Amino acid sequence: MQQITRRDYVKGTLTAMAGAMLPIAVEGQQPPAAQPQPAPAPAPGSLAPAAAPGTVTFNTVITKLKNKQQVFCNTIMQPDLDAAKKACEGQDYIWIEMQHSTLTWREEQQLIKVIAEAGCIPFVRVPNANVGDIQKAVDSGALGIIIPMVESIEEARNGVTFSKYRSAFMRAEYQALGLRSNGYGQATTLWGKDYETNANNNVFIMIQIESPIGTGLIDRILDVVEGIDAVMVASNDFGRFGATAMAPQPTIPAKKSSANPFWPMARSSPGHPVGPTVPVT
Repeated sequence: MQQITRRDYVKGTLTAMAGAMLPIAVEGQQPPAAQPQPAPAPAPGSLAPAAAPGTVTFNTVITKLKNKQQVFCNTIMQPDLDAAKKACEGQDYIWIEMQHSTLTWREEQQLIKVIAEAGCIPFVRVPNANVGDIQKAVDSGALGIIIPMVESIEEARNGVTFSKYRSAFMRAEYQALGLRSNGYGQATTLWGKDYETNANNNVFIMIQIESPIGTGLIDRILDVVEGIDAVMVASNDFGRFGATAMAPQPTIPAKKSSANPFWPMARSSPGHPVGPTVPVT
């Protein structure tokens, strides 16, 4: 007995189908006109095209601040996932502390997932303003990047450069600042198919001024660095580097803070005095 393989069977079936679909000519009769065929249904699991850049906001912190609403957060320094989920209750965002904690980047990634699934927005204070720290944070799904101890234009610019993709969404003269490379973290899984085209308008950049050196550069930084969303003057460290532990706060220039939709922000963790946090307008 001849064995018929699956390939022979499929080939024969297709041939038979082709033969059955051939029109049969009848003498004196015109062949029937071709009937329009319905458009094929999308394949199961197929996705619609990603939204155009700048058209989708999934960072609810940005939405609330633009609506002149105050936002609050808790700070996480330990890898306890249950505690992180609990910390999200009643909060807008969670500040994941990578500068002073001993958290690993794998633990940070797990915390971000739990926080996002709890309906909160994950922010990460990175240890340093460098490409490795910043890109690990955004690739993990952080929608807020906090740059500590800013004392130079370069540090402030790095916060933007390594958080943003180079895209037409950025103003033409600043496109070169977007140097974020394509990573393989969980950001797209957490925030959906529109993430890559809309990451630039959803990743919130906050710089921290924590010394008199930084204070003297605020105007210059905001004049030349595009993409900074907020400036926080950190009261504890500013006092340590400036004078007493709780020195009076420096005044952020009014030209950058008037009609400011991102004022105020707050950290609700006990024992963390809040310095002024002012968005860039």
